[in-house]
Amino acid sequence: MRAWLIEDQTGLGALKLVAREKPVPAAGEVLVRMTAPAMVPFDSAVINNENEANFPQSVLPIQPGNQGAGIVEDPNGSALAKGTRVMFGKFPYGFIRAGSWAEYVVVEADDLAVIPNSIPDGAAGQAVVAYPTAYFALRDAGFAPGRTVLATGIGGSVGNAAYQQARALGASLVLSTAGSTEKAKQAEEAGFANVIDLSKESMSDGVMRLTGGRGVDIVIDSLGGHILAEAPRCVARYGKIVTLGFSAGRSATIALADMILVRASIQGFGVYTSTPEEWVEAWQVLTELADAGKVKPLFARSFSFAEAPAALRFLIEQRPFGSVALSL
Repeated sequence: MRAWLIEDQTGLGALKLVAREKPVPAAGEVLVRMTAPAMVPFDSAVINNENEANFPQSVLPIQPGNQGAGIVEDPNGSALAKGTRVMFGKFPYGFIRAGSWAEYVVVEADDLAVIPNSIPDGAAGQAVVAYPTAYFALRDAGFAPGRTVLATGIGGSVGNAAYQQARALGASLVLSTAGSTEKAKQAEEAGFANVIDLSKESMSDGVMRLTGGRGVDIVIDSLGGHILAEAPRCVARYGKIVTLGFSAGRSATIALADMILVRASIQGFGVYTSTPEEWVEAWQVLTELADAGKVKPLFARSFSFAEAPAALRFLIEQRPFGSVALSL
């Protein structure tokens, strides 16, 4: 089979398209024929050796690809029937164990979810993690129908998932941000209202304008850096901020007075600490909302399997409106 491989973490030039033996599933594993290996920022961090210092070391050589979608080839005794469309994405893939960038991958049965009928494979390959991330972040923030929510980064997978789920689950008002007028326009054309164009006004000014000076109850921030630093100026009294990403910067300086004045709180969140039962719960919510037409995971573009380096470069440098996947 064809697969991508890195023997060292020195960037895109280290990626090699190689021939490997089709893997054989061990007990508890399922063989999946990949249809849409996903491209996610975590893949770039692995390939460029940019993971956090407290992360485990990558096991080299490694087949990249943290997430993806495909079709069950060998159920190997699992409850999944051959031919079932499935998606997966959890911490070890493409990092500690072979990832999705191959024609066939063995996946732990518990790490697989059936793709909702309404979601194409390309979008599913990233929604499999983005939607549970957003769902649990909202839950930890105390979300309930009627709350107001700011989910930063409308074009990103987690930001958009948080926006769509909050709206679908009964938020009274959902806001987001776009880094450019072009992305703000794309958001409007896609039906996403109340998106603050950060090239025209600050996030806090936009939030106060759209909430009549009150602020929001919840901020779900997947960007970090200066965006997170400004989040305390966006919340109402007793507001909750959940931080879960750092594409805009791995550190932030927060003015403590901004937190104190409104009795705000801030919490970190990582989806990979969720239990198997929690993953199942989040996937079920995604299925129900998607098949009811209440959410639609964003998808930007597919690349051919041989174009993996170009696809990852496109994701990181162009920051498209929606997710990116390979096609097999």
